[in-house]
Amino acid sequence: MLTLQDEFKIKLKEIAELSSRINKHDNRKILEMMKAHVEEIEELYSDKNEHWAIETADLIVLCYELLLMENMNIDDVFNRCLPRFDVKLKRLAENVS
Repeated sequence: MLTLQDEFKIKLKEIAELSSRINKHDNRKILEMMKAHVEEIEELYSDKNEHWAIETADLIVLCYELLLMENMNIDDVFNRCLPRFDVKLKRLAENVS
């Protein structure tokens, strides 16, 4: 299953390349930015500030960046992830009344 449109993938690659150059290929900086975004999302969401949605999209882009910087195929990763996620949720749902 294709997860992203080609145009979006091209833009993500451009962003990842620029980010890699800025961060001197130190992917730990991406992880630090991801943590900061999670905290910001939690705060904005708790305050009912709708900007949490934009920050969530930023976090998604950072996740994609990390995958691309590590030469991972996004479609392959998601095709492995989604079935696992589905199974886990179904197991949890069995225990919910």
